[in-house]
Amino acid sequence: MTNESQTSVTIDDLRERLKGDRTAMLTTIDERGTLSSRPLSVQTYNDHGDVFFLVGRDGEWVGNDGEAANASIVDSGSTWLSISGRLRFSDDPKLIDELWDDTSAEYFPNGKSDAIVAFVQSDRWEYWTAPTVAVQVFEFVKAKLTDHPVDLASSGTIET
Repeated sequence: MTNESQTSVTIDDLRERLKGDRTAMLTTIDERGTLSSRPLSVQTYNDHGDVFFLVGRDGEWVGNDGEAANASIVDSGSTWLSISGRLRFSDDPKLIDELWDDTSAEYFPNGKSDAIVAFVQSDRWEYWTAPTVAVQVFEFVKAKLTDHPVDLASSGTIET
């Protein structure tokens, strides 16, 4: 495994790899002080590495502003991403309008008034990447024939 430097992989690179993958597991601290996770649809990522979701205002976990949180995302099996930071909420109508789309309307049958923005104000992105299955097979065969170690993945941390 190669540990890539922060300059070799950027947030933009990772956003591009995850394009189209909109589901994240958001982990927060629950009322018992233990970790609790839920799947959410990613609305967007900003240039600072924050990840945004539209969620129901009445969720029992909503409102724990400032607590530690983590959003975990995986694409089709070649990129794994962990976004760590603080959970924040906004009920700014302009931001809700900006994030709203046709899919959001399906989750909120009473409209935008039921939604609030939850986001992880990130301080770190940790990532792990792997090549496609075909490349992995090639690397295993090459390693077997040349007695070189298999180098299939990279990982790193981006401080935001």
